[in-house]
Formats: sequence, structure tokens, C-alpha cells
Amino acid sequence: MNHAERESSARQLIRRHQESVGAILDQLQGRGHMLQGSVYTRRRRCGKPECRCVRGRLHQDRVLGIRRAGRVVVRCLDAVEDTATEEAALAWRLFRRRRHDLAATCRALLRTVDRLGRLRQATPEGLR
Repeated sequence: MNHAERESSARQLIRRHQESVGAILDQLQGRGHMLQGSVYTRRRRCGKPECRCVRGRLHQDRVLGIRRAGRVVVRCLDAVEDTATEEAALAWRLFRRRRHDLAATCRALLRTVDRLGRLRQATPEGLR
């Protein structure tokens, strides 16, 4: 690949990175609530000696776990808030993933811009 082809290739790659950044930014600007936490099903024993959980049929409930001051705080969810809370927690995870994608794409874009800069850099005739 000659010098002009390498420059052209770098420019094309910059354009692809630019399009990727635009698409990621569109996704990051979504609407709706986000919640930094996890919704999961908790299974546990209650401690009553005659309860079914002693025989292995554990109690279960849907909970939201949120990290506060280095500790996980757990809150039980009712059926009404379960779906909305789970969607908000999922939205947070997707937001963080897309933010990570944006950072990686921007790093790749900067590497390509630097490469194009090196390719375009002229060398004075007398210094070769």
C-alpha cells in the first residue's frame, strides 16, 4: 500500500469512527429513568421451626439491591414496582455499556487521527 492509499485508508477509518460516535451518542441521549442497582429474586429461610423453608422450599421475593456507602442496601419490591424498577436498572446497565463503547471508540478515533497526522507530516527535502 503506497503513502496516498494509507492516508485514504486512515480518512475512511476516521469517517467510520465518526459515524459510530454519532450512533452511540444518539443512544446515550435516550429518555426514561435509570436506577443504579440490581433487581433479583432472593431466596431465604425465615427461621420458624415448622415452616416449609426448613424442608428446603425457601421463601422468595423480588428485591432491589443498591450500593450505598460501600454496603448493599436491599429493598423488597411489590408487583407494581417490580417491572418499572427492573427496566430502570436495565437502562442504567445499558447506559454504562454504551458509555464504555463511546470511550473505546474515541480512543480508536484519536489513534487513527494521530496516524493520519504522521502520514501527512512533510519531510523537508534536505533532511531525508
